[in-house]
Amino acid sequence: MEIISKISKKLPKPIEKFLCWIYHKLSFKIDKEIINDLTEYFNLNQEEVIWLLKSEDRLGADFWHILNPRTKKEVEEFYKINPLYVFELAFWHMKRYQRRFRAEIIKFTKGRVLDFGGGIGDLCIELTRRGFDCDYADIYGRTFEFAKWLFKKKGCKIEMINLSRDKLFKKYDTIFCIDVIEHTIKPKQVLKNLTAHLRNNGRLIITNLNAPVLERHPMHFQMKFDAEEYLNSLGLYRAKKPWLWIKHA
Repeated sequence: MEIISKISKKLPKPIEKFLCWIYHKLSFKIDKEIINDLTEYFNLNQEEVIWLLKSEDRLGADFWHILNPRTKKEVEEFYKINPLYVFELAFWHMKRYQRRFRAEIIKFTKGRVLDFGGGIGDLCIELTRRGFDCDYADIYGRTFEFAKWLFKKKGCKIEMINLSRDKLFKKYDTIFCIDVIEHTIKPKQVLKNLTAHLRNNGRLIITNLNAPVLERHPMHFQMKFDAEEYLNSLGLYRAKKPWLWIKHA
């Protein structure tokens, strides 16, 4: 994905956008289990679910532009009422490179786990199936309710933390913050909070510390500080992997 991104940026804008769109669609591999879950939860047929999955980026971006949220409260309201975000996350998690990435980060997981910004909850389910004690945390909304329903359906005992109402209160050995930080208005506050709830020698697995604001992802916020420098100031140092940070003992 990184190589393709570098090559595409050297091309004329119309060609770059077209190639990115083609890659975006072809990298999608249907997961029958997720499709069946979405079909059952939303009471739709499979053709309708697949259409919504493949249209997720355009529809989600349009919905964002219509509401035009700017404050923390307005952003939370967007995720609270947006039924399309479930499909956007499901589509994203069905990407081939996302599947490879998730399989890799699970290898670096240890001890008690928190999935911060857990979305539709599929990562929590996979971690639980592998024997990890995993908590889920996200703001309240359609994705939170879907994850709650999914945990019950799969028979997974996962503690859910409603970040719209409750605060983190445990210490964790591993915290996931995957494709989340770029959606927050106050990323420094989030990073400080996550570090405070990470045990010494604990692992923070985090992505998109410097994610760009793209036309198809207007819900991203650009960081206005050096993320690596700030994490270092919190007592975290980056390991060999760019997404893996270790808390000093």
